[in-house]
Parts: sequence; C-alpha cells; structure tokens
Amino acid sequence: MDPRPGASLGVVNVHHELAYLRAGSDPPWERPHKGGVDVTYRPDLWTPYQRERRASFEARVLEYRQRGLL
Repeated sequence: MDPRPGASLGVVNVHHELAYLRAGSDPPWERPHKGGVDVTYRPDLWTPYQRERRASFEARVLEYRQRGLL
C-alpha cells in the first residue's frame, strides 16, 4: 500500500539496517510487497513509492560499502 500523497520516506535507523545487512539479508521493511507477496525481484510490479524507497535503500547500501561499514 502506498502512503498518502506527499509522504516522505521517513527516518532511517542505521543501526537496525546495518544489522540486517551484516547478517546477509535486506531489512524486511525495505522489500517491496504487493498483495502480501514479496515482489523485490519483480520491479515491474513496484509502485512509484516502492521504487523511490528501494532506490534510496540501494544508495544507502552503496554508501555503507564505500565507508567500510559492510
């Protein structure tokens, strides 16, 4: 479900996010779902909000790797 129009992506809890990434998985809240089904590997099914949120997440992962946190 997409949030109300104009909603922001929110504040990221870096410590929780890094814990999931260091364990070898994406945080569950960053995996797009549609109808209760995980569609992370089906970008054609993502909503614009999910696309924006996933792009933001992937940019953070790249930054973590560049900073040596992963």
